[in-house]
Amino acid sequence: MIVTLTKKCCSASFRSFTTSNEKSLLKKIPRQYLRESMEGNYDPLTRQRNDVLYHLNDGKLKDSGDTLDRYKIVSSGLDGTDYVINWADGISSKFSLDWIAKTYSNWKRPGNGQEPWHGLTESFVRKSEDLAIDFEDAIRDEGMAKSIVSLYKYGILLVTNTPTQDEGHGIAALASALSGAKKKEAPESSLLANYRQGGRDIVLKNGTDGPLRTLYGKVWFTSSSVQAEGTSVADSAYTSEALPLHTDMTYFLSPPGLQIFTMIEPAGRGGESIYADGINAAEILRSEDPHSFHVLSTLDRKYWSIDAKTGWHLEAMGPIIKVRNGAVVQIRHNDLDRQPDLPPFHEEDDDKASQCFYTDLVNAHRKWDAILSRDDNRLVMKLNPGDTVVLANQRCLHGRYSFQTSNKKSRIVSGCYVSQDELSSRYRMEGLQVL
Repeated sequence: MIVTLTKKCCSASFRSFTTSNEKSLLKKIPRQYLRESMEGNYDPLTRQRNDVLYHLNDGKLKDSGDTLDRYKIVSSGLDGTDYVINWADGISSKFSLDWIAKTYSNWKRPGNGQEPWHGLTESFVRKSEDLAIDFEDAIRDEGMAKSIVSLYKYGILLVTNTPTQDEGHGIAALASALSGAKKKEAPESSLLANYRQGGRDIVLKNGTDGPLRTLYGKVWFTSSSVQAEGTSVADSAYTSEALPLHTDMTYFLSPPGLQIFTMIEPAGRGGESIYADGINAAEILRSEDPHSFHVLSTLDRKYWSIDAKTGWHLEAMGPIIKVRNGAVVQIRHNDLDRQPDLPPFHEEDDDKASQCFYTDLVNAHRKWDAILSRDDNRLVMKLNPGDTVVLANQRCLHGRYSFQTSNKKSRIVSGCYVSQDELSSRYRMEGLQVL
């Protein structure tokens, strides 16, 4: 752990700051944050806070009393490569120079490290060491870490030579490699560890990683003849029509973090896959039309999925562009699942306000769709059997061209999802900032 606490005792010794920059960087971080970030405030095993005072018999919080001295700095300086702070209540603490600099940088520039993209071609992706990896490499420890970093930076990864005739076990193992805990050692809890030892399971009784359960199943197929009985096929993916760029599961309160597509059998004609970087599109919109960006980042839209046959009615709301601390952190967009929009309710009949609402919304949405339609923002790929595209679903959009099938050849894609919480955990385990 970077932050160190020294117990309540006499003040720690240190040297004076040698540069004004050293002192100013420390002063820029709020004292309250520094004090509450001390290592001694957290249980070393669970990482839960132990500075919250409460009665052990009934759990009621205790009155912490006067806290002014708790956040008052008496003196500060440097001890080697650590900042030393002496607090007015007699506590001394240390914070490494690296931790202070990283904390300030992440606070000042949230989302630093993600790289928006456009103008990608299939040829470039297949040759890229950052954007393409072999399946066998991806399920090794080093390859897992590399894949996670690439997904964080770009939101897209091509995995080649994925098994296609194993009833989805390889796909589930890939999902395991990119989800759950970073350590994959116990075959009883990790699908990847199970797979490495020859197991061929999709679900483990005590599993802690692997595919997310959805109305389509754990591992699904875009062919109703292959889908398991009782799973849903109430989606336009089960047609041969073209699909506009979209993110999946917009009707989930928290849409999946990853979507994994594996081409099992390409279409005889057509069926190319299309991808786009939503962060790039959002930043273009912010630059070209700030008002439209404001509209789409502040208005919650409603999405739903209804399957009367299997008994599902899912609904969720959220803006197309979610912004936190000035940074784009999520894209939620699917025109086919989006419901009609209502303006803010007013008791008095205000037709002018309603028309203004719809004019702004239509113009903003038209601008957004136009950006997604630009050829340089669309990566088009003709996937081969065994090609898997992994997408950061809350960032990148996907779609496809229409296709034709025959009695001998139909387009079949298999895949699954990984939860955003598990993906974010894996990002953090690689030292990446998650907003």
